[in-house]
Amino acid sequence: MSRLSRLRLALLILAVVVLQTTLFSDGLRVFGVMPDLGVVLTVAVAYHLGADRGAAFGFVTGLAVDLFLNTPLGLSALSFALVGYGIGIVRGGLVRPTRWVAPMMGALGGLAGGVLFVGVGALAGQEQLLALDSVRIIVIAAAYDALLAFAVFPIARWATRPPRDEIRGVPGRGWSPS
Repeated sequence: MSRLSRLRLALLILAVVVLQTTLFSDGLRVFGVMPDLGVVLTVAVAYHLGADRGAAFGFVTGLAVDLFLNTPLGLSALSFALVGYGIGIVRGGLVRPTRWVAPMMGALGGLAGGVLFVGVGALAGQEQLLALDSVRIIVIAAAYDALLAFAVFPIARWATRPPRDEIRGVPGRGWSPS
């Protein structure tokens, strides 16, 4: 992965954290539930880069989100990393992607991320997460994540693509006939 791609992904993490903690936490809620942009971005990056890089990206994104939550540090990092790894594995099994893959992966990632967050949080002593309201929140957030995936997937594709001089042939050499 090139420096430019890493820079783009770092800027995306920053943008997601800012949007999550300002715009979506204050006003853009659906039925009182906000989406989990960090999970959607992790899903999109894992879809484009695979399981290992998806897990690493999910961990970093989750850790950045954890800095703004009142839950144990690392809870989002762990759940995002597991979701990123899982989506990367699922992506490897897809025969031919369709235009509906983004919302399906967004919903799947949102559901898995929410269930992991609640489950691991309960194991870490956050019993309040085991409320019946958590099911409602996870389902609505997953639907919201699926809708946002339409916008996030193209952005992640842009951020993860290699520079033009590395697309074909040897890095820095342009096209090569082999």
